[in-house]
Amino acid sequence: MDEKINAVAVQGDLRHALTVLAVPTLITQITLTIGGLGETYFVKQLGDEAIAAVGSAGQVNWLLMVLVMMLSTGATTLLAQRWGANDLDGAQRVTTATLQQGLILGFLAMSLWFFKDPIWDWLGIPPKVRQLATIYFAVFLLVCPLAGAEFGMMSLYRGIGDMVTPMYSMLAGVISQLLMCALFVPMFGIVGVALAFVLSRIVILIWLLARYKSSQLRFVSLRLKGWHYDEHRQLLALGIPSGVQSFLWSLASTVYFGILSHTKESTAAIAALTAGLRIEALAFMPGIAFGIAAQTLVGQNIGAGQVKRARKGAWQAAIWCSVIMGIVGVIFFLGADWLAAKFSNEPLTRHYIATYLKINAISEPFLGLGMALSGAFRGAGDTVTPAVITVGSQWLLRLPATYILCHRFGYDAVAAWWTMSLSTIFSGILTALIFARRKFLSPVFAAKS
Repeated sequence: MDEKINAVAVQGDLRHALTVLAVPTLITQITLTIGGLGETYFVKQLGDEAIAAVGSAGQVNWLLMVLVMMLSTGATTLLAQRWGANDLDGAQRVTTATLQQGLILGFLAMSLWFFKDPIWDWLGIPPKVRQLATIYFAVFLLVCPLAGAEFGMMSLYRGIGDMVTPMYSMLAGVISQLLMCALFVPMFGIVGVALAFVLSRIVILIWLLARYKSSQLRFVSLRLKGWHYDEHRQLLALGIPSGVQSFLWSLASTVYFGILSHTKESTAAIAALTAGLRIEALAFMPGIAFGIAAQTLVGQNIGAGQVKRARKGAWQAAIWCSVIMGIVGVIFFLGADWLAAKFSNEPLTRHYIATYLKINAISEPFLGLGMALSGAFRGAGDTVTPAVITVGSQWLLRLPATYILCHRFGYDAVAAWWTMSLSTIFSGILTALIFARRKFLSPVFAAKS
């Protein structure tokens, strides 16, 4: 083959490479948010029980996200390193192993059906809501194997530095989901909501496959034949720490929620936390985008033997991310009272929302720093360090401090907002300090491991 593969991150201006990698990923995140809001709009037309049913199913679905995180982290990092090293044989083995694991994890996710009732019992889901949630969840699980293949394909595209194909596929998926919600929900109710989601995932997978022959990914075959033990082992070695991180992060969020539920004025506190997180999700999007961009950029440059360029690109991604999220933080701080008034009519709840936004606005630049450099760690093949920092800052700092201040000393939710903000600042600074001192894998090992 005369044509060479194009590793977008290993040559040219780093600012251009970061832009090419981060901007489409940011648009993808915005598209996902719009899709979630659109689905909520249609579910709302079915009544509060339907809204609660979809939310109840979501309490089980986050276990699926753990599996997704495992697959996407390992696949993106390994393929980026092989791509940067121009190692097509290695890239082929990673591709095959990724598709195999995607299907395996997809079928494994179907076993979540047996965990739904214990989780709903623990949450105290009412019978009518549980009945609707069971219907929604049953339809949802049918698409899990295809969703596993879809997430695997997404990770492969990102590994080669093609963020545009996932962006367009997500746009197609969300548009089709909203159109099908408009068509199916009046006809089939909660089943229509689930069908719209399932069919949208199929649309996404079809788009990813249709784009394959005209993309750089065509240099490897999308075959399932052959079992490459080393690649499967490496995917799991990279993915499991990220999966554990996702699981413990979600569990920590549940515990934090539980602590707030036993504070003074707990109803207002919980409502404020829910609203605050939804507003703050706007700031998370650039963090996710730069984290993925840094992962690909560092992975390709490590594979190409350009460790200095990998470090420089990682710091540029971190600075850009911190600045952008810092600007969003300023907007949150200045507009906190106005935003709070849009999400609640209760004076105490508005007060808690406004203080949540103002206090956490201080930590936004540090959150951006940590998210971008965590992506850089993953790109270099180190998924353990960001997992330990993230989980440690929550379980050893945020949760104990929140419990002591709110339960032992009787402070209200404002104290919990401070523990959240300060633990985020600590996590971001610690991530930067460790990244600055870390010596990453040699390019030879990264290309052949």
